[in-house]
Amino acid sequence: MNAVNGRFQSRAHPCNEGRSLQYIHEEKVNQGERNNATLEGAIASEVEVTADTNHHHVIPERIVTSTESKCIIYSALYGLVSRTSESANYDVWRRVVGFMVNDLRMNEEFPNKPTTRTTISTLRVEFNETAGYSNDKGMYGHRIYGYLVPPTSGEYSFIVEATRITCAFSVELWLSTDHDPMKSRKILAGHRPPVVPPPNVTRIPLSYTVPSPRSTRLEDGRVYYFEFFEKAFDGAIVTEVKWKIPGASNYTSLPPSYFAMAIQLNKTTGQYVESPMATALLGPLPTLVLQHQRTQALGDTVIAASSVEFLPSCSFRAEYASEHKVKRYKGVYEVFESTVFPPDDTWFRQNTAADTGNGVINYTTASNIFTMYKNALEESTLRGEVVGLCSMEETRNKESGWRYLLEMDIKIRGQDNIVHVSEYVYLPSYEKSKLCHLHNFQWVPNVDVYLVVSLKNLGVWVTHLVDNMEQLYAQTHDDHFELVVVDYESQDMDVESVLKNSALKRWKYIKKSGPFSRSGGLQDGIDYVTDPNSIVMTIDMHLTLPMGFVEYTRKHVIQGKMGYAPMFFRLGPGYTETNVNGFWETLTYGVYGLYKSDWTVIGGFNTKLFTKWGGEDWEVLDRTVAKGYEVFRIRPPGLVHYYHTRDGLWNTAKSQSR
Repeated sequence: MNAVNGRFQSRAHPCNEGRSLQYIHEEKVNQGERNNATLEGAIASEVEVTADTNHHHVIPERIVTSTESKCIIYSALYGLVSRTSESANYDVWRRVVGFMVNDLRMNEEFPNKPTTRTTISTLRVEFNETAGYSNDKGMYGHRIYGYLVPPTSGEYSFIVEATRITCAFSVELWLSTDHDPMKSRKILAGHRPPVVPPPNVTRIPLSYTVPSPRSTRLEDGRVYYFEFFEKAFDGAIVTEVKWKIPGASNYTSLPPSYFAMAIQLNKTTGQYVESPMATALLGPLPTLVLQHQRTQALGDTVIAASSVEFLPSCSFRAEYASEHKVKRYKGVYEVFESTVFPPDDTWFRQNTAADTGNGVINYTTASNIFTMYKNALEESTLRGEVVGLCSMEETRNKESGWRYLLEMDIKIRGQDNIVHVSEYVYLPSYEKSKLCHLHNFQWVPNVDVYLVVSLKNLGVWVTHLVDNMEQLYAQTHDDHFELVVVDYESQDMDVESVLKNSALKRWKYIKKSGPFSRSGGLQDGIDYVTDPNSIVMTIDMHLTLPMGFVEYTRKHVIQGKMGYAPMFFRLGPGYTETNVNGFWETLTYGVYGLYKSDWTVIGGFNTKLFTKWGGEDWEVLDRTVAKGYEVFRIRPPGLVHYYHTRDGLWNTAKSQSR
């Protein structure tokens, strides 16, 4: 489809990845600040005491059509509920890393694919080995939701009692002002961070009470939607929601006669009808559900550079991006990480290590940027409307300003369909109240992307790579990427036959003789590409690429200006994408993308100096920076590297592992 005087190109929509819609909760305190929680054996209250109860909103799930935004999802709950079900809905997710409720929200199986979905006649949940969790390594999340039917009118207070605690955990209780999940607010929250006991010291079970900071008025004869979340990590715990009804002096358990299910069992199919999904969004943008950008789906329009119609024009080049001398392996000190909004699912915690993940843009900053863009569009001759914000990325340009990549859905006057916009804008430090359109810094939809890999005797990993590429193509139907495999005469598998028998539409097999050289093989793959206006991205055999990897590469490789070097998550021995343990690899630049014309400018890989493996990526980075290019650095959700040994790889004699 064409939009805004036919100036925009089409591309598949990047906000959905062929999986259930995922909703992200933006905390007032970002995840990186969890490290400041040093109160051992104490619960940190997370509810701001304020009279503004409309500040908190819960957004239920809704089926989205082609004329609706993929970034904004909202609807009212239909119908009334019965007092007679005497149970609530109960979903459990097992083997979910992290101890914060937000870690559960960011899991790819949340909210529509719990490990178990059933009902419960109490608001008490127990986690220990006898409860059937002995193989889950202390990683699980609970969600109880439904309707509360108060027995009388008056002021109600709530607490969560946590007993027999040997784990890190967090809890949240949400309550609507009526039956509509849209009106829910967080009335109670608390968490206990991980505590590592000294060696040979047995953990002593603890008990805590998490109170609500204020009472809530409920009316007899009305129903109120509620949700209770619990996330625990590495240990055992029993939690229960209790209330103090009007006139009572003590907190008591909630009788099942006072709550009802939000979704019902279909007796014909044996399946539960999909629930309204309530996930919190804090701040002054109550109608926006913010979900991280993962990939594209067919049938939606993506345009770049829409603000050329309504923002003043400006140019951009990173302040450090000018030709200069760079000493060997010093280019890494001139590359800086960008930040994201909302928080994505790159955050990972081990008990013995700090949180790691993409830095998060301050909520106020994100809101201001969104508002400036929105107001400019609405006040322009287009009379457009921003109907949803998917995500934004921020890159600081030292003292002169900030660059943002905005992903949002807009609607133009006179058009019925929603248009997805993905573009770079700039906020100069000398005029912080006005965004400008970057006329010389925009990504190109539909540009060809070549994924280049070199290998020798990596049979099982060849299968893994091809399977990954087939899945990527099946999900995206992207005809503009090609896999280039440079093979040093592998003896364990007929690599070319595997490619021929695959479902890939575009691939190239290059057979190379002699000792294995990563730099030599990758350079042959780069030389195969003749179009200077195509992107060449070097990758590793042991990676799993997320479904949005190709489009994400397009958005972060700018011809003549910026290369792309994403970090990846390095899995530990025996771990997988569904059973995660490891760390974000921040020191490698082996996954590296530039336009072919820019590979030519920097001179490609130094194949004479680097004849085997190791060091060639940092040296390429040195020359990229020395030629005046910026290098974009971020952690893409879902980009993982599998553990592998190096026994026999590339004819090596010494046993190593990575």
